[in-house]
Amino acid sequence: MSDHLEFLKSDDPFKIFENWFLKAKKEEQNPTAFTLSTVDENNFPDARTLLLKDVEDEKFLFFTSYLSKKFNDLSYNSLAAMTFYWHVSGVQVRVRGNIIKASEEVSKAYFESRAKESQVASLISRQSEVIESREALVSKFNETLDKYKNDDVPYPSFWGGLYLEPQEFTFFIYGEHRLNDRFNFQKENGIWICKRLQP
Repeated sequence: MSDHLEFLKSDDPFKIFENWFLKAKKEEQNPTAFTLSTVDENNFPDARTLLLKDVEDEKFLFFTSYLSKKFNDLSYNSLAAMTFYWHVSGVQVRVRGNIIKASEEVSKAYFESRAKESQVASLISRQSEVIESREALVSKFNETLDKYKNDDVPYPSFWGGLYLEPQEFTFFIYGEHRLNDRFNFQKENGIWICKRLQP
């Protein structure tokens, strides 16, 4: 626990996240998992668990179908929140910001790095749409996998990366008797300002 507090001496929330993330990679079963929260056109919230793929140029990168409900939500309201919960480490990180689409170059490069089975799954999925049965899905998957067994799977333009560009961080350390430590970072005039919050 003391390591997490020690890392908080930095005034750069990205550096703090990097150190906490490196620690989580050593301690957690699935450190890249996070909850993405969005709001739809009716101001109704939704949340789902995704996997962080990278942090580059101070932006958090993940991938999804552009046909999905989450992307549809973000088309109406590009503001979103990410929550990382690392149980063994006893900490949580919340990040709020604006979502922007990754370039096709970034999306295609990652798509081509995936296993063929994962590529086919993304190609055939019309995420969030109704499907008649599991059998129909598996049948379509097997047919498509067989179709491209000797060829490259074409990159689907409806699938790719999204970046969350942080506007706010909250670092949360679980404490004894619920005396938790919370530190909030927000930008003021281009400078990250840290404030300690009550539990």
